[in-house]
Amino acid sequence: MPGILSGVRVLELTNAPSGAFCAKLLADQGADTIKVEPPGWGDQARHEPPFMGGEPHFDRSSAFLAFNTNKRGITLDAGQTAGRELLGRLVKGAQVVIESYPPGHLNGLGLGYEAQKEINPSVILLSITYFGQTGPYSGYRGDDLVAQAMGGYLYAVTGSADRPPMGTALQQMEITAARNGAIAIMAALLQREETGAGAHIDLSVMEAVVATPSGLIHPYSFTGRSPRRGGGDHNVMDGMHMPTRDGEVTLTTAGTGGRPMEVWAELLAQPDLLDSKFTTRQSRLENWEELRSLVAPKLAQWDNLDLMKETMARGLVIGLVQSPEQVVNSPHLAEREYFVQLEHPEVGPLKYPGSGFLIDGMNPMQTTRAAPRLGEHNAEVFCGDLGLSMAELGLLRAARVI
Repeated sequence: MPGILSGVRVLELTNAPSGAFCAKLLADQGADTIKVEPPGWGDQARHEPPFMGGEPHFDRSSAFLAFNTNKRGITLDAGQTAGRELLGRLVKGAQVVIESYPPGHLNGLGLGYEAQKEINPSVILLSITYFGQTGPYSGYRGDDLVAQAMGGYLYAVTGSADRPPMGTALQQMEITAARNGAIAIMAALLQREETGAGAHIDLSVMEAVVATPSGLIHPYSFTGRSPRRGGGDHNVMDGMHMPTRDGEVTLTTAGTGGRPMEVWAELLAQPDLLDSKFTTRQSRLENWEELRSLVAPKLAQWDNLDLMKETMARGLVIGLVQSPEQVVNSPHLAEREYFVQLEHPEVGPLKYPGSGFLIDGMNPMQTTRAAPRLGEHNAEVFCGDLGLSMAELGLLRAARVI
């Protein structure tokens, strides 16, 4: 089946996880996505461990391989006159351009949004920065942790109130911004179908954090009081992690119609859980050490899967704390054909996550191409798409333009 975005060409000019993942989301839906990297060095992600085989190599980085499936990859130095001319020709043939340079950088190359509109009147330009194109912070640099801090996440969401803020791992704020960017591009493409006009999308990672439905802004707007973080073991029976015979589970009082401790007492054959000191969330918090001492020995007698089956049957909700190995080999995900396996010439076969949704029972993700090697598609794009000769390509390579 053709991808949902089949026929849409995306030009990726980004060195940030948010830009790379946004472009990947579009590529996974069928867009012809061309990733532009600096000659010789490539995307910064190519140099981030872990590396397949343990030896650093710019075509074997896990971070790069994960964020760049389904793309064609070229190298180009836009700082050189010949490079800027080629970049302009690529912009002319693109429907979407994604960039993550500091505000004004593209203007300095003569390829800001107004210049791109002169080349391609209907172009959609997505500019991803940490603080946006305008405002007093617009010129500041950032990273995922800075976005968490500035967006209120560290203050209100992650960690315990009596401890220093605890950041989330795996560049979750960048991922959130990337998804917002993909949605914005989809909306701009629909708008262009109606009006024929392109758009300049100004995406701030910090604002993507603020927009997350995490209990940040609405409680303050309604009450005038700022919520504080308060997770971890102190959130008793709602996020308490406990070991079982063959793993670990996260407990919760959800789904029990207001009588969670009665259900837990029956399941664990532990009548002491019916004591009034465990009736309410606050009382469980005040007596959480004793509660743990009653629950832990009982849970240690259960296997994870058996416990999940029995708790779900009683209306309780628990989560199995699964390792990446268990997730990859999950029978549930296997039956839903979630993972896709791709062959990479440098590292061999690798499994990749799917789209996370089905349309009419089918995965719309068009995962057919592994992440490109550095400059892998130079000849295909510059000669095949732009019409350069192999001799011209050789001269560009000798001049380190590509």
